[in-house]
Amino acid sequence: MIDLLYEYTDDNLMLQGTYFDSNKKDICILFVHGQAQSILENEFAYKWGKYFSSNGISFLYGHNRGYDFINCMFDRNGNFVYNGATFELFEDSLKDIQVWVNKIRKLGYKKIILLGHSFGCNKALYYLSKYQNDIDGVIFASAPDMVGITKLEEANFDELYNESIDCSENKILSKLVCGTDYISAKTFINQTTENTPIDNFPLERNPETFEQLSKISIPILSFCGSDEYPTYLKQELLKEKATSCNDYSFKIVENTNHFYVNKEDEVSEMIKQWVSERFLLNKVDSHEMRIRN
Repeated sequence: MIDLLYEYTDDNLMLQGTYFDSNKKDICILFVHGQAQSILENEFAYKWGKYFSSNGISFLYGHNRGYDFINCMFDRNGNFVYNGATFELFEDSLKDIQVWVNKIRKLGYKKIILLGHSFGCNKALYYLSKYQNDIDGVIFASAPDMVGITKLEEANFDELYNESIDCSENKILSKLVCGTDYISAKTFINQTTENTPIDNFPLERNPETFEQLSKISIPILSFCGSDEYPTYLKQELLKEKATSCNDYSFKIVENTNHFYVNKEDEVSEMIKQWVSERFLLNKVDSHEMRIRN
């Protein structure tokens, strides 16, 4: 069964979720989407949800306030609040994820797996750095170095940074970031400053310690597509930096991109296998997976 859920954050914003019910209460995967994405765009996530729920694993695609570039969210009084990737602040992602963790607990699930995609990986890791005891395992699907990639790819970085410092916080900057993204001055500063909470996969800068990742001790699965930007392919480096994790699996999925086009079924099966072996079949001591490179 597929259902729609509506929940309010601690700061009274209504979020939507798409719930794929397996009719079993063993485990639910909580999906944290990427920048400006939604269930409507993420066909791969919709396919994952249908696949998992038909194989005994429930799936909840929980929207966060960064869905779409600009959205109109309701508050509890029925008023519109403008948000979206253009205006969101990274630290607010804690409130958004907590809503769905609480909902899954209320639904009666025994275990929760956090699955972030792209920018959702940064949000998932940040949540774990605060509330690791809430979650039983985590999956990083194409984890990005948000700060590092922007600095590498944005030819007008200094100009945009200076404009952000000088103008109103909510003013949309005069140029698109990387030629594609609308962003406000406040959000640009929030998302491009080193050594801040969002800078939690600093693959390009590569400091000795990845502060947030190094503290995660629950099982981790990480993967990306072989056709992605080179930063995403540094899967071995991520494993190396996860120094507290004794159960870390990773894979580069061949011949696909950031949205796993034409490989949705393969990735679904890979995730199902990883979840089943650790959380449904009581094989938590089996660290050598077929998916491990």
